[in-house]
Amino acid sequence: MSKEHMTITELSEYLGISEATVRNWIKLGKVVATKKGKKTVILNSEVQKLSESLNSSKMLTSRRNKSRLGLNYIPRSYISKKSPNYKTILSMIGTFQEEALEITEVISFCADMLMTSQGIPKEIRKSLLPDNSLGVNIKELFSSYKLIYVPFEDTLGLIYISLRRLQDKKATGSYYTPFYAVDLIINSLPDTSQNICDPACGTGNFLLRLPDSYPLEMVHGYDIDEIAIKIARINLAIKYRISTKKQLDIIERNIRCIDFLGSNEDIPKADIIIGNPPWGSSFSKEQVSELKKNFESILGKGKPESFDLFVERAVKSLTSSGNMLFLLPETILGADYHESIRRFIEKNSFVSEISYLGDIFDKVQCPCIILRLDNKRKDQITVRHYKKEKKELITCEREYVVNSHRINEKSFHILADNEQYKLIEKILSVPHFTLEGQADFALGIVTGSNRSVLSKTPFDGWEGIIKGSDIHKFFYDEPKSFAKFVPQNFQQVAPEHMYRSKEKLFYKFIANEPVFAYDSKGTISLNSANILIPRVPGYSALYIMAVLNSDLMSFYYRHTFKNMKVLRSAIESLPIAKCDNDTMNTISTLALDIADEKKTSSEKTSRLNALIDNLYSLDKNKFTFTV
Repeated sequence: MSKEHMTITELSEYLGISEATVRNWIKLGKVVATKKGKKTVILNSEVQKLSESLNSSKMLTSRRNKSRLGLNYIPRSYISKKSPNYKTILSMIGTFQEEALEITEVISFCADMLMTSQGIPKEIRKSLLPDNSLGVNIKELFSSYKLIYVPFEDTLGLIYISLRRLQDKKATGSYYTPFYAVDLIINSLPDTSQNICDPACGTGNFLLRLPDSYPLEMVHGYDIDEIAIKIARINLAIKYRISTKKQLDIIERNIRCIDFLGSNEDIPKADIIIGNPPWGSSFSKEQVSELKKNFESILGKGKPESFDLFVERAVKSLTSSGNMLFLLPETILGADYHESIRRFIEKNSFVSEISYLGDIFDKVQCPCIILRLDNKRKDQITVRHYKKEKKELITCEREYVVNSHRINEKSFHILADNEQYKLIEKILSVPHFTLEGQADFALGIVTGSNRSVLSKTPFDGWEGIIKGSDIHKFFYDEPKSFAKFVPQNFQQVAPEHMYRSKEKLFYKFIANEPVFAYDSKGTISLNSANILIPRVPGYSALYIMAVLNSDLMSFYYRHTFKNMKVLRSAIESLPIAKCDNDTMNTISTLALDIADEKKTSSEKTSRLNALIDNLYSLDKNKFTFTV
């Protein structure tokens, strides 16, 4: 999820120093830099070496720590930046970096401060603290810092996450649930008090944000991180203002350090299971072998995905009328890799809600959803589409209810409301063909190193090469890059005849709708511009391109598929209307004219769209292709 390098500007911001200092270090050989195009960049491996050397040297003053930490070690949106504790935590972590301290010491100091402020008795505080041996040093270092108890805020969790990331030398790669995403799940819980469980609770941020009226004895949480579990217990002790040994026993009994996926311990059935299960956990061969004995959703030789396993175990751990609400990557709804968990869900539970959240994690392209499953039969699915308005605000733009027959193991995506779905059914009802088995596909060239293979100058024997950014509907821009076609110099390349075909279509690989351009010049392309050569008897490539580029097909695609990449499987399933030869020739001629004129919008484009609407028996005056 992170870049492989930093620019000088990014490194200076990361370290909290001037760009001039970074440039000077490069000259002195303290930082090894390289060229990427016109930019000087520093590989992440070099950044890590530098970071480690700085932590054990005096190359920078302490002001470096606070600036650097604020940008890289504080998980954004985990708590509100408006919190009175945010800047205090930033400073505390800066102090931690300057001194040789144990994480448990800092956590214990902060936890004791918060528990004392909320009147938790001394004996209970001592029982809950992860480290009871606080030295004079830690008290002196942090005595000036004052944390304020903020209801529902995982203050201690933020400190722990930040310290752990700092100690592990990992500035990227882990992303934590923004508080407003947690609240979307919490706010949709039923009003009745039922046994609730977060099976990967971490420091308890989901449980902490439950209504105060929720009975303590009904709150459960598990995690494999022992320190996180200790913090979760402290969080609940503060939330419920516990004062007795009986309450402490409830917390210690309900919040446990166990592996939800592999534990042999008796885990009680829950009425509600919530949370954000781990994504992309690594498992040893031995663990995979053991997991395969207990999980239906592990198929084939591929590595199991941890969030799939959590979903399966959650469904099995629910009461007969229970429900699960998990924050998950959107890929679980449609990717082939997750078809087995969708099949398990269809057999063992019912999808009742899907909320599309988009990219809720800062600077990370990983669209998320909230998936709600019910063990009690549900015939309808509520679908919501959210939009992130500001850093700490997410609002629902659309909501609709559809029949549950709309999903199957191939895809759980529901992107069209009922009116839009009628239009999709109308499109599918006309006589049509697809490209499955009737087209050749080829990947554009994978150079292995664009910098060494491409040139901005057309040398003798070099030719223009198309990129995805060059492609528009119907045409492509004149190439801005050039390459010499020597297959053995490339990392991956299709057979040359595919590129040299007398007639082919380029399509943009990264796009949210079909974008096809016509080529009859034998032009080569990079893998951001892939190739389609239709072979449908009686239908020209120009006709097929026109239909695929139409407003109608864009509507169909955007309400059927949801992927940042235009995949071959999606293209092969698009319904291309059959027509008579005269209509096909008329549309083909118009499409060629548009391609030759190289205009993205024109009177001819409007005429073409109208002709294609007629093919599907749609009257444009009676409907609009809305998003």
